[in-house]
Amino acid sequence: MKTLANRLVMFAASAVVFGTMAYGQTMKAEIPFAFHTANATLPAGSYAINTRATNSSDRTIRLWNTATQRGVYVMGTQADPDRSGRSSLVFLCSNQGCSLSAIRTSERTFTYPAPHKAARDKEAVAVISIPLTLKGD
Repeated sequence: MKTLANRLVMFAASAVVFGTMAYGQTMKAEIPFAFHTANATLPAGSYAINTRATNSSDRTIRLWNTATQRGVYVMGTQADPDRSGRSSLVFLCSNQGCSLSAIRTSERTFTYPAPHKAARDKEAVAVISIPLTLKGD
């Protein structure tokens, strides 16, 4: 019985450690406008952003609206491996609204595919960068 209890404790502890390592840092952002991803439209609000590397060149992030308790996963491709600087979400905005374009971390920039649009709607009117902070700051 003692061995079984020890195994359960070790399993629970390793699940917590590996779950934390798989996601990496949790950041937050206040996004003051509704925006589009490749597969969803999300409202303005407070977002928790969890990043996870899937391999050396791709990254999956989870955008989670803390008020509505809903979100999406998006897959990005590494665009600038040597970029350093402040972490941020980058949006391209046009007459049709804003779309997530990239996430910049202190190490890299990852780009995300825009939703499919008609050719006349692809021209960006503005590029907006929203700073990310570590959750808890």
